[in-house]
Amino acid sequence: MFTKIILYLSILLIIGGIKVQGFQMNMTQYYKMPPLYDFDNYDRCLQEFTDDQSMYCFVRADVLPEPQAEAWQAIENISKYYKHHLNHSHLYFGMCLKWCQSQMNLLRKEDARDLYVGILESNSKFNTYLKLFQSEESNRQVWNPLMNQCVNLRLKKYGLRAESAIEYCYKNNEVVENDLWNFSFYIVLFTLVLLVAASSLFDLYLKHQNNDKLLTDRDHYKTPPGDTASKIGVAFSMARNWYRLNQEASGKVGRELRFLDCFKFFAMFLVIFAHTNWVLYEGAISNPQDPERLLHTSTGTLLMAGNLITVTFFVIGGFLLMLNWLVFAKANKEVTTGQYIMTFLKFNLFRYLRLTIPYAFVVLWSGVYFENAGGPMFRHIFGREQLSCRKNWWINLLYLNNYINVNERCMLQAWYLASDTQCFVLSLIVLILAHRFPKQSKWIFGITIGLFVLLPGILTYANNYQAMMIASPQVQRDSFIESRQFNESYVPFHMNFACYFFGVLSALLYDYVSSNRIKIRENIWLHTTFYALIPIGVLWLFSGHEFVQEYNEDMRMCSVYAAVQRNMWGFGLGAFIVGMSAKCGWVLRKFCCLPIFRTLGRLTYGAFMVHLIICRVVIATLRDPIYIGTGMMFAFIVFTMSASYVVSFMLAIILELPVSSILKLLR
Repeated sequence: MFTKIILYLSILLIIGGIKVQGFQMNMTQYYKMPPLYDFDNYDRCLQEFTDDQSMYCFVRADVLPEPQAEAWQAIENISKYYKHHLNHSHLYFGMCLKWCQSQMNLLRKEDARDLYVGILESNSKFNTYLKLFQSEESNRQVWNPLMNQCVNLRLKKYGLRAESAIEYCYKNNEVVENDLWNFSFYIVLFTLVLLVAASSLFDLYLKHQNNDKLLTDRDHYKTPPGDTASKIGVAFSMARNWYRLNQEASGKVGRELRFLDCFKFFAMFLVIFAHTNWVLYEGAISNPQDPERLLHTSTGTLLMAGNLITVTFFVIGGFLLMLNWLVFAKANKEVTTGQYIMTFLKFNLFRYLRLTIPYAFVVLWSGVYFENAGGPMFRHIFGREQLSCRKNWWINLLYLNNYINVNERCMLQAWYLASDTQCFVLSLIVLILAHRFPKQSKWIFGITIGLFVLLPGILTYANNYQAMMIASPQVQRDSFIESRQFNESYVPFHMNFACYFFGVLSALLYDYVSSNRIKIRENIWLHTTFYALIPIGVLWLFSGHEFVQEYNEDMRMCSVYAAVQRNMWGFGLGAFIVGMSAKCGWVLRKFCCLPIFRTLGRLTYGAFMVHLIICRVVIATLRDPIYIGTGMMFAFIVFTMSASYVVSFMLAIILELPVSSILKLLR
């Protein structure tokens, strides 16, 4: 059976790969379009002039249809491939006010007046930015007409005209003043540093007070103090938290599941890889034709299918929930309704506090105003996030940001935390019901998994969604604002719950295999099935090739594929985890159990929260459009990955691990 599946997927990939080789972009026509990004010299503009009207404005423009113009014909022909190409009618300009005025002064009044077309009001995605940057309204009222004239002067050589609007402007004498939000962040940060210093000194005092020469430093810092007050006192100790971060897994379960840290790390690497590509599209690219052509290939299909990596975290989340639940379920055969309610509240409360306290700190950090360390697109890339966090922080902390104010998200990647939390709550309810009614447990599990496996397909057919989440270049450039596929099909918890519950069921299977000491690796058929999951998983990434490359989809096929794409990945991953826990995998398992992944895996949560802040700051510092090449991408990803884990390490030491240790004392 597995041979047939692999053969089928391989043939499908080969046929699809041959098919897309036929796509050829007409580069002669491509270069007739105006550039997507046209920026004046940012530093010179703000340094050359010193009066109050020395401003540099970031302007958005939408080209109006001009059927007779060759440039417009090129825009239509290139942009119609919306899955693979940017919309070349949406242009970004960085314009120096003084230079713009000088250009208009050289023209006759009649010619300058004829250049004015109108203010951009019909672009609802752009209006989201305008709504957030409300403080720029006075600049827009004064300078929008002039900027529109300068935009159309630049487009005149292409035979095109455009409506435009200012997103924001910079002045050379701007000073960012600290407000209550900024002061709150600085106070919290100072308090944490003070706690770490005081706790570390107290821990050092306890070490010298003990005065046991037989104890090494490691013994002291790995051994908890005797009384509760001292345990709380050393919770923020830097040395003690270092050892907590690197401590070996304890118990039979901990040793068997060491490989999960490796899974989390490599899944995080792929998430950062995908998100760096996305932030690059938010910025300015000098060679957009290269990534556009790449997406027409099999490599492009692989990149589009990369969103399946997020399923890894859902499966692991469900797996860990079930393991914790089994500890309770085995110890409590008879439970009253009140005890169920208290257990439900306890599970959710401790999880909420453990995740939310460091999460709230990062949300606070995301909203801090500071001096523009970047270039003309700094506020477009980074400032929008600051304003969204200040406005919608409470939605994030209630874990509702995958349903409410989806076009003004604070920390866009945090949709996963909301969806995972909602999956956790519902899964816990299902587990309580199954424990309360053990005879009906199989029906409860069966109905739950059946309903949520079918639900994505039903909703895809009813709402005319695409078969899979396709993060097209333009969708990423717009930061997923008003993307139906992303907001309604990809991030809601009900579209991901089946994958989470496959993790729950795989933990149940793992417990059965472990408790009954079933030797999977000694069964040739089961062991072969385990190894077959690896090539099947790789080939499954290409299974949506037709849906990525074609534009005339059959909604019936789309709905079927929507029901199986993520769910089959979740099912296969759950089975793979069970196999690895049963010590299948040989060299692969040994590699995944290396000690370094123990530390890196524990830093994954922090890296997930901070990596986009780092990524945005890097891109926002650029003055001009950048060339996307293999070397640049590799350097950018490595830097973002390294910096994210360094910051995550500091976050873990000063906040995440101390909070975790205090919560353990309260249980």
